[in-house]
Amino acid sequence: MEGPAGVLRARRLGRVLRGATELALLRSGLELGLFEALRTPQGAEALAERLGLAGDLVAAWLRAADAHGLLQVRGDRFVLAPFVRWLLDAPESAALHAALDQAALSWLPRLGALPELMKGAERPSWGSAEEARRTAALSRLLEGRALGALARVPGVPGARRVLDVGCGEGTYLAGFLQRHRDARGVGVELDPAVAEQARRTLREAQVSRRGEIRAGDFLTLDLGAEAFDLALLNQSLHYFAPAERAALFRRVRELLGPGGVVAIQSAVPTRDPVSRLLGTAASVATFDLFLRCHRNLYGLPDPAEVARALREAGFAGVGEVPVVPGGSTRFVWGRRS
Repeated sequence: MEGPAGVLRARRLGRVLRGATELALLRSGLELGLFEALRTPQGAEALAERLGLAGDLVAAWLRAADAHGLLQVRGDRFVLAPFVRWLLDAPESAALHAALDQAALSWLPRLGALPELMKGAERPSWGSAEEARRTAALSRLLEGRALGALARVPGVPGARRVLDVGCGEGTYLAGFLQRHRDARGVGVELDPAVAEQARRTLREAQVSRRGEIRAGDFLTLDLGAEAFDLALLNQSLHYFAPAERAALFRRVRELLGPGGVVAIQSAVPTRDPVSRLLGTAASVATFDLFLRCHRNLYGLPDPAEVARALREAGFAGVGEVPVVPGGSTRFVWGRRS
């Protein structure tokens, strides 16, 4: 590793190794309440005694967390670094913690099996209750920004009857109904247990009088004769096989009234410089790889292919609205002709 090039390569390897260990430090600090306790600056001995933990491991954890920039030293005491305070106090802190858990408990184990999968090993199914819970919590990370971007989709501000396809735990539908006080909504969720959680979400958001949740297969469920003004698919298109999407879009079109709009939110693989700078390009590309490691999930969609499929299903005025800078998450929309 001689010379400047060798030093740079060694530093890059160090970043890779630090990333894996930093994830473990963060999750242990959150799970054991170490970070929460360090809202009050204190030393290793006092912290171990307060939490009833092994003193030598607490002292070593503190040194490691300090070396990774997660803590700072003030005399003989440790205090939280700004990044950790953000993890604890951000409005979306629950989603941030879910992101850490998803990376550690879902992404890394599955990606660790890539050598076997690439050689033809059977791909596992996705969908344990715990995975679904983490995914639902993680989806809230962009919820506020996504709802703001949705308002820029033509026809959305005037929508009065809304359909949420694959509504999950109902947070997007609840958020939309809170923002649009004269709108009514129906969410469709395949899993009955998740559908029941969505009903609780609507009640807690105090919008259940204007919203209902139906459990069943969207492609065959009877949703009545009243037409919708807006159909939402939020981060759910990768649950539908590419061969199913034409039928999905035709079904959505059948349920929309004249001029009704479909808005499909999805992460999108991109090489956009802004997305690469922010790190979202890497996260999305890894998510796409993770999806493809399962036999019941499908890769992230190509926006151009989605737009073409919408036109073939009878939608006109197709367009895109970015959710985040760089376009790594966006809405692809179409208006029923």
